[in-house]
Amino acid sequence: MSEKMDNLQEKLRKLEALFLQKLPSRFDEITGALGQYLHNPQDKESLTALHRHLHTMAGSAGTFGFEELGVQARVFESRLKPLLSGTEWSQTELDDYARDIRDYFAAALNNLNKEHAPGDIASADASETASSDNQSRLIYLVNQDCRQNQEITTQLEHFGYETVSVEQSKNLALAVARRRPDVIVIDMGSAEDGTGGVEEIKKVEQLQRLRIPTIFISKSSSFDSRLMAVHAKGDGYFTKPVDVVELTERIDTILQRDETKGYRILIVDDDVVTANYYGAILRNAGMIVQLLNEPTRILSVMTDFRPELLLLDVYMPLCSGIELSHLIRQDNSYVDVPIVFLSSEADPQKQLEAVRAGADDFITKPVTPDYLISSLATRAERYRSLRALIMRDGLTGLYNHTAIKEHLAAEILQAHRNATPLALAMIDLDYFKQVNDQHGHAAGDHVLRMLARLLRQRLRRTDIVGRYGGEEFAVIFPHTDASTARRVLDQVRIAFAKILQHSENREFSSTFSAGIADLELSGDVDTLFDAADAAMYVSKQSGRNCITIA
Repeated sequence: MSEKMDNLQEKLRKLEALFLQKLPSRFDEITGALGQYLHNPQDKESLTALHRHLHTMAGSAGTFGFEELGVQARVFESRLKPLLSGTEWSQTELDDYARDIRDYFAAALNNLNKEHAPGDIASADASETASSDNQSRLIYLVNQDCRQNQEITTQLEHFGYETVSVEQSKNLALAVARRRPDVIVIDMGSAEDGTGGVEEIKKVEQLQRLRIPTIFISKSSSFDSRLMAVHAKGDGYFTKPVDVVELTERIDTILQRDETKGYRILIVDDDVVTANYYGAILRNAGMIVQLLNEPTRILSVMTDFRPELLLLDVYMPLCSGIELSHLIRQDNSYVDVPIVFLSSEADPQKQLEAVRAGADDFITKPVTPDYLISSLATRAERYRSLRALIMRDGLTGLYNHTAIKEHLAAEILQAHRNATPLALAMIDLDYFKQVNDQHGHAAGDHVLRMLARLLRQRLRRTDIVGRYGGEEFAVIFPHTDASTARRVLDQVRIAFAKILQHSENREFSSTFSAGIADLELSGDVDTLFDAADAAMYVSKQSGRNCITIA
């Protein structure tokens, strides 16, 4: 029960961090709607938007521990109600309200910058990276080969893992009792009969009564050795010399196996209470849920949120779910996004009509949480897998050329809408042709995968990484200016240069050059790519292994 409560608290802390990250853009939404209304007092839509943003802030701020902010937002919302009811304000009353709201939110943003670490808010230093998720990940390395131990340890540390060497397998059980690791990497040949590693893992499991994910390494690639690892419930098997990139990828897979896949679910329902109820169920299962109570905003929300599944109600005012499904399917960008109807409608003809409108499934209320979660997760996973085949580079697993350009276009639109910074980095491996010529194409592929892995490890989850082509990579840094992106990418550059690459018993290192441009310089996709690319070539001409800002 205590562990479950700890997990809940950790989720709440992450949600608070996410709320903090989005606060500046939410402040911008409030002041932006206010500005539009002041510019044109006849624009009732901007007045409605202002009220909606204040109402949302009033409801959410207190939930995440910002009681004073929530109370004040509710005060501003209440002051606005007479205006919404048709009461006219004098110019003085309007000016006073505008001054109060702008002064308050400007001061609130200033206080947030002072009270919270820079990485906690949207204008944060991008050095709060995805690697921070791995820094608490402990790996026990049980191997008597000290040289190989040091090599694996050094490489894993570059990827943000904490690695502890246990030189003798007989000490493993004691080490686990003192501090439980997230993964054990153990040599099968730790004993004379070549099965010592397996026996120690069995002993640890018996003592701890809890299986720890285990990866076996061995000199042998025989069927018998591999089967022995399977009998010991091994999660991976690598022959020596160990490919550290593949080892890291397997560790990542193991650690993420029991974690949420974070499917993005968009719920469209005019019944706020019902939408929140199902939203809570899906969020508790680890899904990322956005609620939409106004179907008229569906296309803009889909552009920003990029859902992996839509959950629709059949009956809604202004636009039924079936009509909405037809509308969505008219756009080629969304012809493959799964649509699931959740409704109490039991009429088979209505359900068939929904399917003809483009629905993939029809779930009838009431539905158990487990069934709902399983049904949506299965369809979202299939969609994600199919998209990965189309949008991912086969070698590195990163977004391909087409996908990274599509992502950049969407991020630019959102940055313009929220008045937030955005930076783009172009990366090119130095002397990559020489790597292929001197060490072989297999080694070249290894270098590409190594850099891809490091970029995913060291950058934030919100940063978007792609292989632009050949030895070129592109990174999109949302909510980040060029100078901040350069500081973060420079840490990756330094770490990458320290990693030892391998080819046929030879070791070598590799470096990259990069160029960075942001929206201060250009506001469209092609021009931004051109600017970052030009800056990258300046880095090449300046001696390589450096980063230039356009």
